[in-house]
Amino acid sequence: MKNFIYILLTLLFLQTQVQAFNVVYPKNTYQKINSPSTFFVGSVEQGEELYINGIPIELHYSGAFAKSVLLKNGQNIFVLKSSMGEEKKYVIERPLIGVNYKKAEYNQFETPLIVEVSRNGAPIRTTAVQSGINRLAHYKNGMVLSAIGELGDMYKVELSPQNYVWIAKSDVKNSKQNYDKAILYNYKKQQNKKEYIYKFALSKQTPYSIEENGNLSLKIYNVVANKNDVVQFSFVLNQKLMGYSAEYSGNTLVVKIKKEPKLNKKLPLKNVKIVIDAGHGGSEQGAISCLGNPEKEFNLSISKYLEHELKAMGATVYMTRHFDRFVSLNNRVKYTNDKNAQIFVSIHANSLPDNKNPLEHRGSGVYYYYDEAKPLSESIINAVCKNMAVRNNGIHQASFAVVRNTSAVSVLVETAYVINPDDNSLLIDDDFKRKYAASVAEGIKNYILQQNKVAIFRKNKIKFIKG
Repeated sequence: MKNFIYILLTLLFLQTQVQAFNVVYPKNTYQKINSPSTFFVGSVEQGEELYINGIPIELHYSGAFAKSVLLKNGQNIFVLKSSMGEEKKYVIERPLIGVNYKKAEYNQFETPLIVEVSRNGAPIRTTAVQSGINRLAHYKNGMVLSAIGELGDMYKVELSPQNYVWIAKSDVKNSKQNYDKAILYNYKKQQNKKEYIYKFALSKQTPYSIEENGNLSLKIYNVVANKNDVVQFSFVLNQKLMGYSAEYSGNTLVVKIKKEPKLNKKLPLKNVKIVIDAGHGGSEQGAISCLGNPEKEFNLSISKYLEHELKAMGATVYMTRHFDRFVSLNNRVKYTNDKNAQIFVSIHANSLPDNKNPLEHRGSGVYYYYDEAKPLSESIINAVCKNMAVRNNGIHQASFAVVRNTSAVSVLVETAYVINPDDNSLLIDDDFKRKYAASVAEGIKNYILQQNKVAIFRKNKIKFIKG
């Protein structure tokens, strides 16, 4: 009897310890935030009211809330108090004076510095900024380059006369090799059921770039007996781009262009390989929603529904993760390329930086890096916003690691904002997630069908022209 009373009293005590409200952001009661504003995001118990510095916070019917607040320079104190009497004090410090950094000045070297790439996937950039849409190519470990100057943490590289790019100093090391000119011995074209393959036999590995301009343009730099030491090839495409790659195999530069899948009327995605990437996972939780759910859970749930929909349409589907586990960005990209997928779709839920108001941001958007993925982005957002009651945030070009390094047509879908109470209420609804996945699948299907219509009229051939 005593044990029963003890257990009962313990349960009653625990019930009284239930928090009246939960704040998921800011994470700590003391934070330094260098921003003109920030926000409080969280939830309250049913029937509770919540105040910040004595002012009522508007609550969603689910109990979720998001409140934007202004920050003055120095210390800002915010007291959150519930109608139950629970109180939390937050101190947010905004730096009083910004640090004045001396602007980096360009330094031209008297003698070129020969360096070599020290990690796989190192980007060369069109500007001396390590962000944005300025990547021209990605080089493997060992590629030799000639640095002619420096600006801050970047080297200016001369690929050949009148052709200059930038690379991060952290991506290269000093080399004992010479930056000698290469010789292009020959080139040949091949094809198989899935790809057109072009091989350029060189005397040594030398820098290259490949750009989309309606077709594909390949430049190989520092090649002997060519104008400005550049040889250029144009791939005149009689099809829409469905993914491509360019990399060295020994001293042979191999360019692969994926063919459009053959249309199957009953199963429109029968000949299509698709990788679905459920963003985050394991120790990487992603953004935390108002109601306390980690983004990784929403991503995985929608991805599994999407897998089911795409398989029903005949697609061969691969998942970067089927359960809650950590997968690095590099491994997501490698997995996609190893599967030789034609389409890559990464599923995420959105968040915001401190200087934005969560209540002003809702809806879905699709992001891409390469122009080849723009039609797929448009098709997905059109299908989603036709079928779902979500705000259309459009499509955007962005430099996300998973969409810029795969050889597939790659997009990243931001389904909704986890820190917006209205969107959060959608993301916890299984019916919403099922319908959202079905809409993404419809967008992919529409994209493939449109691709095949183009292929029918253009006869799906590729011509090869030396520039």
